[in-house]
Amino acid sequence: MNNTQLVLFALASGRSGTSYLADFFSKNITHCYSTHEPYFTPGNPTLFGKPIEWNTQNNDNALIPVLERKCRFITDRQQPFYFESNHAFVKAFNRHAGNLLRNPGFIHLVRNPLLVAKSEYVREQAIRRLHLPFAEYTSDTGERLFRWALTGHEALFRHYPGTLSRFQFYLLQWLEIEHRAMQLLRDNHWRDRVFFIDVDADLKRETVLKDMVLFFDLPHQPSFNLNLRRNKTPFIGPTITTEQDKQEFRAIAHNLPDNYKELLRAEPYRHCSWYAEVSRLMGDNG
Repeated sequence: MNNTQLVLFALASGRSGTSYLADFFSKNITHCYSTHEPYFTPGNPTLFGKPIEWNTQNNDNALIPVLERKCRFITDRQQPFYFESNHAFVKAFNRHAGNLLRNPGFIHLVRNPLLVAKSEYVREQAIRRLHLPFAEYTSDTGERLFRWALTGHEALFRHYPGTLSRFQFYLLQWLEIEHRAMQLLRDNHWRDRVFFIDVDADLKRETVLKDMVLFFDLPHQPSFNLNLRRNKTPFIGPTITTEQDKQEFRAIAHNLPDNYKELLRAEPYRHCSWYAEVSRLMGDNG
């Protein structure tokens, strides 16, 4: 590795193993400043809330100073490696990463979209039942929005003028995040800078984590500590999808733009452990 700081970000939806990966870095990777969602770190914006809205609305006058502040924080760590496992990255930073990040790398975490959407939906319900403060923010147009989600005004949502269930909202969010992730890698010629993990099959496999460490040439502890944090929603059991969920996915797939359908049929998704199920729900043959 040269003397240029390597800056690693997760490309991921929420509920896709980001906290598990952050704990792996914290416990196993040396000479690296690692963080998850930096809520309590002065000078390091979380990128949730307003930056997500500003990115959707192309309000760069407001957004870019926030992103530049994050970049200054990263540089000032003066560590050879920086890692942030934060699903706000794709929601707020994707359009400007090419201009603002000097030596980036990415860990692309992809989990079954139905499980992601169901888990995000259940997590939001739990947050609202608990009346957690700051769960919502007021957009520039006066709308109340959920802090950790897309706004629902992204272009993909315009293909669905009727009422969406919140589960369907999160299905579309997963699709939009994956579209942005692949566009980011393609447009900036960064495909050789990304390590892909099929979360459902591989995230907790030591051999896969070792391959990731070798891919980025990360300094590490002599043996890995895999007693890592799992960010479970309190009082909720395992995530289970129902026939109703599958029916709602089919309704989404029916009006899904062709470029999003082709995205799912291509690499890396077509070799994911969940691909056959999702392909059937999309109405694909074979």
